[in-house]
This record gives sequence, C-alpha cells and structure tokens, in this order.
Amino acid sequence: MGVWAGAATFGAVVGFDVMTREDRRHPPLLSRSWPGAVERTCDGLLDAVVVALATWTVVYHICLVLRLGVAWATGLEALALVGSAVLWTIHARRAREPAPAPVAQPAGAARRRRPSPLVLLTVLAAGVAAVAMAASLPWPLVWVCWLVAAAAGTCWAAVRLTERPGARSAARGGDAAGAVVALAWALALTTLSMFTLRPNPDDLYYVNLSQWVAEHGTFPLRDTIFSDLGFPMSNWPPIASFDGLVGTLAHLTGTLAASVDYVAVPPVATCLSVLALWRLLRAWRVRYVAVALCAALLFLLLDGTSSYGPPGNLFLTRIWQGKVILLCLMVPLLLVYALRYVERPTRAGALRLFLGGTAAVALSTTAIFLTPLVAAAGAAPLLRRSRGWTLTGLVAMAAYPLAAGATTLALGGRSADDFGIRKLYRFDAEWIGHEIFLTGLLALVAVFAVLVGALLVPHPAARVTTGLLAGFTGLVLIPGLTHLTYGATGLGPTLWRVSWGCSIAALVGVAVARAGERLPHRRWTAPVATAVATTLVVVFGAPIWAPDTNARLEVPFHWQRSNASRSVTNWILASSRPGDVVLAPDSLAITVAVTTTDVKTVAPRDYFMDYLRDDPAFHFPERIALVHFANNVGPWRRAVVTHALEVLDVHIVCLPVEDFRRAHAVRLAGYTPALKTDSYRCLRT
Repeated sequence: MGVWAGAATFGAVVGFDVMTREDRRHPPLLSRSWPGAVERTCDGLLDAVVVALATWTVVYHICLVLRLGVAWATGLEALALVGSAVLWTIHARRAREPAPAPVAQPAGAARRRRPSPLVLLTVLAAGVAAVAMAASLPWPLVWVCWLVAAAAGTCWAAVRLTERPGARSAARGGDAAGAVVALAWALALTTLSMFTLRPNPDDLYYVNLSQWVAEHGTFPLRDTIFSDLGFPMSNWPPIASFDGLVGTLAHLTGTLAASVDYVAVPPVATCLSVLALWRLLRAWRVRYVAVALCAALLFLLLDGTSSYGPPGNLFLTRIWQGKVILLCLMVPLLLVYALRYVERPTRAGALRLFLGGTAAVALSTTAIFLTPLVAAAGAAPLLRRSRGWTLTGLVAMAAYPLAAGATTLALGGRSADDFGIRKLYRFDAEWIGHEIFLTGLLALVAVFAVLVGALLVPHPAARVTTGLLAGFTGLVLIPGLTHLTYGATGLGPTLWRVSWGCSIAALVGVAVARAGERLPHRRWTAPVATAVATTLVVVFGAPIWAPDTNARLEVPFHWQRSNASRSVTNWILASSRPGDVVLAPDSLAITVAVTTTDVKTVAPRDYFMDYLRDDPAFHFPERIALVHFANNVGPWRRAVVTHALEVLDVHIVCLPVEDFRRAHAVRLAGYTPALKTDSYRCLRT
C-alpha cells in the first residue's frame, strides 16, 4: 500500500506537469470553465453539509430540552432545511458573493533585498524545534523554540498584512490539474475507506448512544451503557448532535446504528474531507494546488506510528467518529470561512461563520474550546481594518460553541475519561508533543511546516491566522500548563487537540508546493523532486494501515469490529433476553454495547465506571472485580468472583479461549459451557 500511495502521488504530479505543458502548447478541447464549475459544485456540496449539520444541532438541542423524539426532530429538520434552501435562493438572486479575483503580486514583490530578521528568527527557531522533536532532544529546546518561532512568524505576517493575496496559477475558470487530482484522490481514498478495518474502543459511548436512538426513537439524557436510563450519563451533557443524527438515520431506515456509522459514514466523510482540504489550499492561494494536495494526503497516509494523536492516525481509519470529522472536515472549512470573511466582511459572511461554529459543535465537544481559538485567529487579520467587523466575526463563529461550553459548566459537565493515577503521563507536555508530532523524519517535516507556515502560506491574512494557531499549540506544549487548566476548568490533556486548528497536513502540502516553486523550471524538475520526496516519506514514514496500528484491509462492507467478536455477539443476543447481563473482555463487551442496548455488559471499559463508584445500586466493587477478572488484570479470588457474579446476576460469561483457569472458576460458580470459538469460550447459567 505504501508503494501504491507513492506511485499514485508521483503519477499525479507528473500528470500535473504534463497537463500544464500541454495547455501551454495546445488549447484544451473542453471549455476552460469546467474546472471552475467543479470547484463551485464541490464547494456548494461542502456548504450544504455545514448547513445540514448546523440546523440539525439546533433541532437536536431543542428536542433535548423539550423531550421530543425522532419524529419531531425529523420534521423540524426538514422545515429547517427547506427554510435554509429558500433563504439561500433569495440571497443568491439578490447579490452573488464571488470569490476575490486573482490579483498579481505588487511590482517588485519577487525581489527581496534581504531577509527580514523576523524571518531569520522564525526559520532558525523552527529548525531547532523540529530537530529537537525529531531526535527527542531536551524538551525546552522544543517548546521554547516553538513559541519563539510562532511569535516571530506571526509578527512578520502581521507586518506584511497589507500585501495583496498572490494570484493563483490557474485562470479564473479554475485549476484543471487541481480539479483532476482532487477528484482522483477523493475517489481513491473513498474506496480505500470502505476496505479499512480498525476497531477503536472510543466507539463505546458514541455508537451505543446512537443505537439507543435507533431502537427507541428518543434522545437519551441518562445512561444507556449499564442500564436503561437508570444511572446518570457518563459523558454529560450530550452536547454533540452527530450521534443523535446517526441514530435517527438508523431509526428511519430500520437498521442498526453501527451499520450507518461503520458502513455509510466513512466513504462520505472521507470524500468530503479531501474536498475540504482541497478548498483550503485554494483559499490560501497556493500556486501548485495539485502538488500541495498530493503532499498533504501522502503525509496523512504515512503518519500512523502512534495510536493517539498524529493527524494520520485520526484520518481515514477512524473517520466515522465525530471528533475525527471535526478535524478532517470542519477545521479546514472553518479556516476557509474565516478567510472569506476577512477578505470581504459582510452579514452573509458572518452568518456563514455562525453556521460553521454551530456545525462544529455537532461533531464533538472538542469544538467548545477549539472553535473559539480558530475564530480568534481567523478574525485577527481584520483587526487593523475594522474592530467592529472583527468582533462580529469572532462572536459569530464562537457564539454557539461558547454557549455550549457555558451550558456544560452550568449542568456539571463530566467526561468518562479518567486522568487519575494510571494516566498522569497524559499531563506530560513532552509525551503530548511526541504523540502528536512523533519523532524522526515525519516529525521534522511536520513541526517545521507548522512553524514556518506563517512565512509560506501565500495569502497574507492566512499567514497571521496560521501563526496564531501555531502559537496556541505551543502553549499546550509548555510543561505544567495542562495541570493548571485541568484544575481550573476541567480541561487538561484533551487540550492537545488545539493542534487540530493548525491543519498540519495542509501546511505540509504548502511547504512542499512552495519548495517546488523555488526549483529551476525544467521539464524533469517536478518528476524528479517528487520522486525523491515520495521515496523519503515512504521509507521513513509508517503507513496508517501498518500492523502495529491494529488496522488491516477487509472486504467491504463491514463493521469496524472484529469478525470474532461479532460472531460471538450474535450468539449472545440469540441466547439472551432484554435486561440480561454479560461478562466479557473489553473488545467483545464493546461489540455487544454498540450492537444493542437491550443486553448489558458488566463494563465495556473499566474507567467508564469511575463516576458511579459511590452509587450503592451500581455495585462498583463487584463490577471492577469482574472486569479485571475477564481482562486478566491482576490477581483474583474465586470467592470474590462468585459473589460478584451472583450480585450482578450475570447471565453469560465469555473469556479468552486459552484461559482454562478462569473458565474453570466460572464453571465452579454454576455456569455450563455453551460456546467455543477460535477466540472465545462462553459459559451460561
């Protein structure tokens, strides 16, 4: 697959070079306007998705407050979409808002007398930070140099803010090479997403909630994992509306929520994410969009050595999750909307910012703190021209996320994630930094691209935004900051997601494209340079489908759960009644939880129980004893296990097939063997 990705990128860029040469020699057979039509169609599709997510979020929250079900939500959403379409049509007839025309660089812009000291400081500090991150040198070399580079780059961008945006290489009709390459990548990665299998435990809460909506036609405000609304909800309040949307679609189509999440969402979200990245690069006025897009996507495909935070790990192989869609789809669109507003501040542009901020809340609670930062950085370039419009843009994008955050605080918000003694390492700024940017060549490229982005992004306003977002990310890398914020607001290690605002892959693409501009314009330059770059990344990168990432290829259409756990889950459901309790290892327990809400598990993940440890009706000591027993964590006593099985009235116990000792203890507790597969051994009462 790595060879395939490299070959595809090499072929695309060679094709770009050939196409541009042919266009210079002979006029194209097709009209020059077709690339522009493709761009407008794709951009319109992305805008329509944003409107749908934004209106659904408002409808969902109304339904939560008024206790309305799926039927009401569907009707209200239909009315909202019809109203949005009518208003959109009226606005389009009254006044179109064209993108600013390409403007040539001011005379003499290409002749630089000498580099600015701020430029030299940015490049030097960025280089030190990149090398320190890549080689795991002492951490102060990373975060101190990071902040210096971000501050210097932002200052330089602010000084040069009066420059006109550079012209795109294509004519006003659009960039033919960029359109072809973007559509080719969208088709290829959409297809690949349907073949990718990578089970992820984070699905437990999200898909379980969606399945409740699918089964009952209501939006829950209490726990659906351990009980039928009998306990408080683990992630409270349920601000993100995406899971409710998935459940609603499953309810209306009569299917399981996991089928919608795992089969329908990945290809759609992947295609839209590629188009959003393409749109961002065009908005930034990148000259060689095709080259930049290829470099950005290749970087994502080969950025998979960590299971935690690098952009590649949070791309195609996990794109059915709302928070990943926020990163891959909404963040590029928010940056585009902010840039369009800065170019031409209008009420229509402010409305677009509001819809974007609201749509971000639909996908993840991360939007509560990420979107206001993007809003601040996006509106900052307008501050010199108009404080009023700057404030309007900032408030428009950040209003709904901040309201959602205030509501969360007022309702005593909590997360199921546990940052106790076992996970104190997540507060370590050095651990966070290396989990996001890794080490080695990819870290060198990513860190340097992010920190010099304020120098390389062609659009002057986008440079300022890029520099500010890099600075916000650098603050998270300061040792002790996450501890401080966790004590003050409850936001701690999760703040690493501030790095999402940088759109790291896009900046890598910009760096590669700008480097290509500096090479001599020979016929062989682009192919050779691309081949060298591709070879380096393929050799030193780690594909997102590498064995250590727990990802593999599977014939579509499939769930993002293992076949072994799905087959045993089907047997469990056939052998159980609603309300029965099952004890199983985490992987199997999660599969049961995302498949049904009728049958409960003792606990799909142990830390999901912490918030209920003081509730006597929950029987926390018995549950934790059984969870550790099933997952082979620490010592156990047969009397304790037998007592816990009786207290929780466990109907079925499934254990790893090779675990004879624990299976024997369960048999002595009165259970009889009922199923044996290559992976699991199940016993029942």
